[in-house]
Amino acid sequence: MTAKLLLLALLALPLLSAAQVTDLSRDTNNNLNNGYALAAADGQDIKGSPFLLPYWSPASLQLAAGGAPIAATLKYDVYRQELRVKRPQGDSIVVPLTKVRDFSLTGSGATRRFVCFPAAALPPDVGAACAEVLADGAHAQLLKFWRKEVVKQAGESSAYASSATVNVLEEQTRYYLRWPTNGHFTALRLKRASLEQALAGQPAALAALKARKGGLSSEADMAAALAAIDAQLTPPTH
Repeated sequence: MTAKLLLLALLALPLLSAAQVTDLSRDTNNNLNNGYALAAADGQDIKGSPFLLPYWSPASLQLAAGGAPIAATLKYDVYRQELRVKRPQGDSIVVPLTKVRDFSLTGSGATRRFVCFPAAALPPDVGAACAEVLADGAHAQLLKFWRKEVVKQAGESSAYASSATVNVLEEQTRYYLRWPTNGHFTALRLKRASLEQALAGQPAALAALKARKGGLSSEADMAAALAAIDAQLTPPTH
């Protein structure tokens, strides 16, 4: 059975068996549709959502095994780096990102496209399996990697008492240029100087960038600048 047929079959099953969800830590007060709780190593509750978006989003899902895109309703679990795909019965199945080539969130607003990569192809400090595509030129892509980690923060305090610390899911992002011709990744910050450093040794691209005025401190600014100079870009050799 192909990966696509397997996914479609899972979506059609009446209900997930207990064996299929033993790898998840679920709150006994929640059902599969409402999500699952997280348990920190010290046993305390964790504040915050593991998902990129707190609601179900219509999406198009392309499996790594190939085939036509699949229309689905899903959530992207950034903390666990997996997708939750909703079924008509109201529950959901887990799809590891290793099984996904890309997916697009097609709800209200602009479509958001995410591309997944094998771990061996990624820089070691990325900490995520897929990236949001902010700019998709023929010579370079601007990628945004999302991840969430459990951190400790000071608890609430009052005049009478204070709690020591609480566990909170902290959202972290990293930006990279990816050169499609050789798969190389170049770390990037949302600053003009960072892009200039990434383009060292590319005089034509640097001249085109210099001709563009204004800062590059936002995702939209950086994406627009890369789109404007894409024709002058060449992949790095290191």
